[in-house]
Amino acid sequence: MTSPGFRYLRNDEEAGWTGFQAYFDYLAGIRERLGEALYAFAADFDRYGLHARGSLHDAWLQRLALAPADVRAQRPRMGLELDLLGPWHDRILCLRYDEVSSYSFVQPPRERDAVQDLLCHELRLDPAGECLEHFLQFDDGLCILVACRSMRFEEKMLELPAQG
Repeated sequence: MTSPGFRYLRNDEEAGWTGFQAYFDYLAGIRERLGEALYAFAADFDRYGLHARGSLHDAWLQRLALAPADVRAQRPRMGLELDLLGPWHDRILCLRYDEVSSYSFVQPPRERDAVQDLLCHELRLDPAGECLEHFLQFDDGLCILVACRSMRFEEKMLELPAQG
């Protein structure tokens, strides 16, 4: 696994998040390796946008779970699940990582007890081209890097209370 951090995307104090054209060009180059469903997720600008309902930007970390995919297997493969409450609080964005080979969570001391708000994320291949890597950075300094063989994304719409 490479060191945590973004390879393509940058957070510029004045311009905000930049580097998307180079990143999307990179994703187009690895489209076959990603598969259609994962490519559609990763290459959708609305998954990074500041105002899109399905964006991961401003989504809140709800759950992080690491568990063997099959506890009865002799050599169980690890799975990692990450659930985020969407930025409009109308959906859960579910990230599922299969055959996890490595992961890191770096959390600086938290100054406040508040939600963890996702700033940006980047999906890529490791330098050897063998594993997927997904890097996520949150507003309180939390950084998550997952290396895995495959990844899935799902949205679960929440039923919002009727307004009267």
